[in-house]
Amino acid sequence: MYVKVVLGAVMRDLNIVEKEMCPIGLAGHLLVDKWVPIIIRDIALFDRRGFNEILKNNREGISSASLASRLQYMVQLNLLHVEKADDHVQKKNYFLTEAGIAFVPILFHLASWTAEFRDPAPDIVELTSPFYSVKGDLQKKLLDRLRQIHVTKTIEPRPLWWLADKL
Repeated sequence: MYVKVVLGAVMRDLNIVEKEMCPIGLAGHLLVDKWVPIIIRDIALFDRRGFNEILKNNREGISSASLASRLQYMVQLNLLHVEKADDHVQKKNYFLTEAGIAFVPILFHLASWTAEFRDPAPDIVELTSPFYSVKGDLQKKLLDRLRQIHVTKTIEPRPLWWLADKL
């Protein structure tokens, strides 16, 4: 509960000074949080759209309170939008917005940096490396597919859809 209040207060305060901030400082202020990139990864690449799907399948072990506050924050930032699920009255599904989709290449840049200078999980490096080592068309196809899934909702993805024949 405390985190929700703090994040809400940050958003209100930030609206006042945002136009005076450096773009790098503003991005750091808004997005440099352990959970924001992970949640976007889980929604974009692993098609985990429901709260429980993200919570139970998250490799890094996010708590329910952290997930709830971050999802709310990410909706406020317009990285995500939320819709009621068709299959259950209380269930909500989270979808990427255009801003959330535009953040995906940044995730691949982060993955590229950590793969070069640190020692992340080899199985995930293998899955993601084609999207940062062979840039251009592959990333563009991925972003177009994300728009079809999250914005226009014209396709329903299969598990690990983004790896299938490299789109």
